[in-house]
This record gives sequence, structure tokens and C-alpha cells, in this order.
Amino acid sequence: MNRLLAHPLLRRRRAVSRAAVVTLLAGFVLTAVLFGAARQMEGGSARADFEQRTAVRTAAVTRAFAGAVYDLRALNLLFAASGGDVSRDAFDAFAQPLASRNGYLVALEFQRFVSAAERPAFEAARRRFWPGFSIRERSPAGVLVPAAARERYLVNDYVVPIASNSAVFGYDAWARDEQRAFMQRAIDSGEPVASPVLRLVQGDGGLRGVLVSMPVYRPGADLSSVAGRRAAAVGTTTVVLDAGLLVGGSLNAARLLTYGDYTLELYGRSSSGRKVAVFSHPGAPDPQAAWERWLGGPAVAITRSFTVAGSHWDMQAVRVARRLDGQVGSLSMLGYGLVLSIAAAALVQQRSARTRRIESLVERRTADLAMTAGALRLHQRAIEAAANPILLISATRPGYPIEYANPSCERTLGYGPGELVGKPVSCLSRAGGDEPGLEELRQALQERRKGHALVHQAALDGRELVSEVYLAPVNDADGHTEHFVVTTYDVTMAKRYEAELAHRARYDTLTGLANRALLSDRIERAIATAGGNPVWAVALDIDHFKLVNDTLGRKLGDEALRGLAARIAGALRQADTAARTGGDDFMLVLCGCADERQAAARLQAVREAIGEPLECDGHTLVFGSSAGVAGYPADGRDPETLVKHAEVAMYRAKQTGRNAVQFYAPHMNAHAIDRLALEGALRGALRDDQFELYFQPQVDLGSGRVVGTEALIRWRHPDFGTVRPDRFIGLAEETGLIVPIGDWVLRAACRQNRAWQHAGLGPLRIAVNLSARQFSEPGLVQNVRRVLDETGLAAPSLEIELTESMMMADVEAAIETMRCLKAMGVKLSIDDFGTGYSSLAYLKRFPVDVLKIDRSFIRDIVGSPDGAAMVDAIISLAHGLRMQVIAEGVETLEQLDYLRGCGCDEVQGHIYARPEPVREVELLLRKGTMEPTPLHA
Repeated sequence: MNRLLAHPLLRRRRAVSRAAVVTLLAGFVLTAVLFGAARQMEGGSARADFEQRTAVRTAAVTRAFAGAVYDLRALNLLFAASGGDVSRDAFDAFAQPLASRNGYLVALEFQRFVSAAERPAFEAARRRFWPGFSIRERSPAGVLVPAAARERYLVNDYVVPIASNSAVFGYDAWARDEQRAFMQRAIDSGEPVASPVLRLVQGDGGLRGVLVSMPVYRPGADLSSVAGRRAAAVGTTTVVLDAGLLVGGSLNAARLLTYGDYTLELYGRSSSGRKVAVFSHPGAPDPQAAWERWLGGPAVAITRSFTVAGSHWDMQAVRVARRLDGQVGSLSMLGYGLVLSIAAAALVQQRSARTRRIESLVERRTADLAMTAGALRLHQRAIEAAANPILLISATRPGYPIEYANPSCERTLGYGPGELVGKPVSCLSRAGGDEPGLEELRQALQERRKGHALVHQAALDGRELVSEVYLAPVNDADGHTEHFVVTTYDVTMAKRYEAELAHRARYDTLTGLANRALLSDRIERAIATAGGNPVWAVALDIDHFKLVNDTLGRKLGDEALRGLAARIAGALRQADTAARTGGDDFMLVLCGCADERQAAARLQAVREAIGEPLECDGHTLVFGSSAGVAGYPADGRDPETLVKHAEVAMYRAKQTGRNAVQFYAPHMNAHAIDRLALEGALRGALRDDQFELYFQPQVDLGSGRVVGTEALIRWRHPDFGTVRPDRFIGLAEETGLIVPIGDWVLRAACRQNRAWQHAGLGPLRIAVNLSARQFSEPGLVQNVRRVLDETGLAAPSLEIELTESMMMADVEAAIETMRCLKAMGVKLSIDDFGTGYSSLAYLKRFPVDVLKIDRSFIRDIVGSPDGAAMVDAIISLAHGLRMQVIAEGVETLEQLDYLRGCGCDEVQGHIYARPEPVREVELLLRKGTMEPTPLHA
């Protein structure tokens, strides 16, 4: 090969002509000129596009600032519309939705001017609902301290939200020069005025806070002059903004923040006039490599300026690289120019080489003749090395004898070298084979044409092979067929896999029983051959099987399922069918049972086989089963209806206590439809505001004073009427809707209790029940904290009621959650104490404040020594663990007197009040104390 490449003719053919080189260089120069011109035009277009995108983002930011100023004007208009006299509740009701809707609003405030003479009375009035209140200012060290004596103060009197801004309640805005200066400008002008960029009293101390203030004037005052406006000012309304959050939120909401080819920064001005960066996205860009600068162009900076309430702002956008989709034209021109230059050079080279190719034609023909003999030998070796069997058979001799078989054919069929030569080709087919594939091959041999068929072959050692056989005639120079080439492909394993897949499509892989697809076919066949006689479909469920997987593992559970499936199949007749439809659910098809009695007897044999103890991996398991039966034709005339009605009957059997058999009845379907309708209505109840809260007072036994209430949910549906909690709470638990419903109850109860406290009804406590699903939610603690912040309710005013069972499901996780709630200040109680299964060892570890005695114990304290002793023991236990005790369900004076004698702290029940809506309960709360009204003697 090396000698062939060194031939002088081949060396001359590979040489590149000078004309081709000149053509290539000229094409490159022209391409470079055109590329440069196109690139300059694209750069101008890219800058214009970038300027437009920067203008869009600047407009979005200015709209966000304008929205904040609009909220300020709306808040100021509240005071103007009320003649300057706005109550604290009215301010909270107006400002709270604004703060909740706009996350960048750190606070909405009303600052009131207070003179030195008014200060004592002002502070005393505020201390009545905010203990420890005083007018404060920031010390040089940055700490809030009581304000020094001055002639005049501008005090934060109304603040929303108060939970996150409690530090600035009572703060003197007039104490700081930089804040007094811009507020004075607002009073003088009567228009909104923005502050420089400040470090807020509240928050993380970052330099990105902005205050926008607007004056509140005395109604009817003369505002035509600056002096008149100063004299008429009674205070200011202010919105406190987190500028970085405002800019980022507005751009993100408009989907204008992308980590693409630009950076974005917003600059404000500090009180000294220094530029301050309050927002940066996505940060300083990484240095560009030389090839990036060449490909995308240099960085481009654009600055847009705007004013907000007199405050100057700069937004700077920097494009760090141009995108390739904006350079398609120049890059395409570059690519096409290079390709065309190379193509033109290649054409010139081709014409130059044409003459030299003619000179080498004779030498190459000679080389071709030399290679032909080698190619024939290569083909022979390739056939012998082929992995598939190849035969050459005679087309002119009787029986089509084999003239050649490659080694792969001999190995596959079990023959030695040369043993197949001379044998008829029919010896390779299965003995007595009359399959259609062989007939197709015989016709192809007789008609001297190509053929293809799937046949079964017999190996010398008795193995049966499935092969795809391809037949091709070999003709001589005159077109007569002298031989046939036979190529075979062993597809035995593929056909086995295909059969296995077909089996899996109709049978359950774990148990070997029929699956749902085959079940439908079996039911159709049973109905077709029944001749009008009944066919019974049985839905069978293994009771509490989930406990096996949860406690012993899924591997042992699968073994148990295989054992149960074998017992079920063994208890049936050969004409019957058993299918596994999923999990621990089975479906039976019973034939030959004339009535329900015979079907029940045969089903009982199956259930008895299931109930026998089952040994699995050293464990003895005993199972029960629930079954539902539907019969053809009374309960359905097609497989789908029969299966559906059998499953409805099975669910009914589980609802009535499990380990039972139920035959389908039409009212069961109505019950299932009613449950589906109730579930659908429940999903829309929150959206349509159909829930309401009732409250039952909790009374202190010592003083008779109402110290709290328990919030209880009610559902008022426009079609169903009043739906009892015991009817929909369980459904909400099953569907997961209990979590959003519970969130609504928590938020509504806290909001109502805060309203009662604002109304002067005292430091009431509100008790809210948590479901097990709510308690296990990972974000429970954060959700409770968020609700308290939004409603402004103090944490000690909320009591969360838990049941023993939900805490014992995962004791360590429950204790950690309870500790987090306690750290917030929330009170915890154990509801229905004594009905669960918690141990005293765990009880002393629970950070609980209150034990709530279940009403079942209260009913037995009068007339039952055991019941009375149980209640006495619970109260003594609770007091020993430094817990309070509430007894619920108290209805008689005898029960009340006994509880008072045992030292019970509080009671709740019909003897004082039933659960009532807000209006009726509020009348009771205003009385302060309550007298017992027994229901019966």
C-alpha cells in the first residue's frame, strides 16, 4: 500500500494548482469585506433593540414607583374624606389589603404631630392598648430610646402591618434631620415627596429604604400659602418602600428579568447626594474572553433617569454580549462566502487535475484488475466469517441439494464441516412440517424468484429453531437460474420474548392470575356461554393488607399476595376465573351458580381459604376479606357495569365494618354518586365562600368569666343545606382538602379574635383544632407564623388543639413541631384526652399547656364512681404536670359542681352556651361573665 501511494503519477494528482490558491485567497478577501459591512449594520440594529428593551424595563420600574405613590394618595384621601378623623380600625381595614397585595410596601403609616404639652396624655392613651408605649427616637448607636424633650414631635401613630413594624410604633420621624427635611417639603408643597435612600428602622438595615410622605391638613384650613399649610398640618401619611424588592418584584412580575445578555442596576441618592445602588441584576458580569468580544461586540451601557416624588433615580443597563440570533446575516454571509470560495477553488483545482487524471487512467485500470482477484477472495472470506447461516443450493438438480454451507450454518444446526454438502435442503425443516412458510419457499424455488418466510427448523441435536429465511436466485450470463443463495436469521429468542410479552399483557406478573384486560374477556365469554343463566362478578379486597407492607416490608407483602392468589385460585372451579386488579384487590367470575345462595356458598369457600393462617418468612399472617357481588343480568349486562357494581358493593362492605359480603343493590350506587357529588361540592366550597365559623365560649370556673372560645366550622351549601361536620370532615381528610380548609379556619379564627380584642372584649383566647394531615405538613410552623403576622393576633391568644393519636404517629417529629409552636408563644392543648393511646412517659415530654377532658368521661361522673374517679385522676395528673384542665360537654349542674370540687380550671358545654355564629357569641362576650343554664336535672 505504501508503494502504491508513492507512485509519481499519484503524487502529481495530489498537488494543488497555483490558480486554485489565487482563487481561494481572492474569495476570502471579498468575504471579509462583505462580512465587515454586514456586521456594522447588525451592530446598529442590536443597539437600537437594546435601547428599546431598556426603555421597557425603565417604564415598568417607573410604573411600580407610581403605583406606590398612588397607594399613598389613596391612603391620604381616606383622611381627607373623613375630615382628618380616621379611627385605628378604619385605617387598618383600609391599609391592610394594600400591604398584603404589594410585598414591597414595608409599612403604611400615619404620623401625628404631638406637642410637648400633649405628650403625657398621648402616651398614656396609647399604653391602654399597647403596654410600654412611649415616643421614641434613634440614638447615635442606632438603638430606639425615649425621645428627648422637644416642642414638637411627629409620631408614628398608625402602622400597618403592625406585627413586622412594632419597632416603629411611636417613632418620632421629626427627630432625624434627613427625614424632617423631606417631610417639611411635603407639608410646604401639599404633594407627595420622596426621601433619600435610607437605612430603615425596621428590616435588615440595608441601605435601600425609601419613604414617600404626603401631608394631612386640618379640614377647612386656608392652604393658599406655605405658612397656612404649615399651620394646618396635623400629620403626614407615609408609605415605606423596599426599593430593591419593588424593582425586582415589578420586573419579575412583568417577566422582564432574564439572565441573558445584560445587567441591570438602579441607583438612588443618599442624604449626602451620593449615588447608592439599591438593585442589581444579575450582578457584575464575568470578564469576556477575546473571542466573545469579537463575536458579540464590546459591552454597551445605557442609563435612563427618572424622578419619583421629587427624588432622582438612574437605571443603568449594560449589554455584555450580543446574541447570535441577531448576527445571522453576517455569520451566514461569512459562512456562505467561505464555502463559495472553497467551492470555486475546488472547481479550478478539478479542471487542473482533469488532464492528470486521464494520464493515470491506464495505471488505475491495471490496478483494478489486480484488485479483482483479491476482492473475490475477500468475499469468500466474508461469507465464511458471517455470523448468520448462508447456504448455496443447486437449482438444476432434483431435491435442491446443498452445495455449500458456511461455518455459521454448520454450528447453528449442529453439523460438522462438510456434513451438509449433498443433503437436500428439506432436511433442515422440522419433520412433517406443513407450515405456510415452507409452502412459500417451495413456490419461490419452483418459480425461480426471491422468497422470504418464517419457518421452524430442526437442529441435529433435536433443538427447534425459529428462523427468518431469505431466498435469492443466482443467474448465469444467459439469465438461467443455476443456484439459490439461502440466508437465515435465528429469531428464536425474539419470538420467545414476544410470547412472554403477550402473556404479560393478559396476566398479572406477580401472582400469575388474569389481569384487568383478560378479566373483561373472561366475563364476556361467561355471559356469551351462560345461556341466560346468572354470571356473578365478585370484587374481593384483603382487609388491612397495607399494614403488612408498612410493617414487614413490600417483599414479604408480595410473597403473601402470591400465597393468597394461589389459595383463591385453588378454591375456585376450573370454569371460574380469578384476576388481580391491583394491590390487594382481586376480582372473581363465578359461573354455574343459579342464585345468590349458591354464589355466596362458593364465595365463602374462597374467603375461608383466605382466612387460614399463612406462613411467610417466619411470620404467621391471618387475613380477613371484604367482598362485593354483582350478578348478570340483574346488576349489569356488560363487563364494565358488572365490575363497577361489584366494587360499589365491596366498598359498602368495607364501610359497614369489613370482613363481610355485600350483594349489590341500586341504593349503593346512589350512595356512591352522592359521595362523589359531595366531594365535588366540597372542592368548590372554599372558592365560593360557603364555610362559616361558630364559636363556643370557654368559661373560667372560679370567676365565671369568659376566657376564650373554640372555633367550629359549619358548611352552608346552597343545594345540600347545612352539611354536618361529621359528614364532610372525613371526606376532606381522604381527599386532602382538609389542609386548605384547615388553613381557612385558622386564618378566619385569628382574624375574628383580633377583631374582638380591638373591640375591647378583653384578652380572649381562640382554640382551633388541627387535623392529622395539617399537623404532618412540613410548613405548619411557618404557616401559623404567617397567619399571626397577617391578622396581627398575639401568639398567646391562639390555642392549637391536637389529638393524642396524631401525636403518637411520629412522636419525635410531633415533639419538634410542638416545640417550634411553643417558641412562638402559641398555647397547645390535647383534645379528647383519655380516648387515645398515649403513654404517660410521652405525655410529660409534650410541651402542652392544657388537657381537654373528653365529653364521654363527663357524662359518667354523676352516677358512675369509675367515671368520676377517671376525671379526678386526669385533673390531678394535669395539675401535677403544671397544665390547665378544660372539661367539654358539660350539661348539668351536678357535673359542674363535681368539676368545681375536683379543681377543674375551665369548662365548655351547653350548660353555658351552644356553638353560635359571631353575632350571638359577641353578645355573650360583652356580658363578661356567664351564669350556668342546665339542660336537664
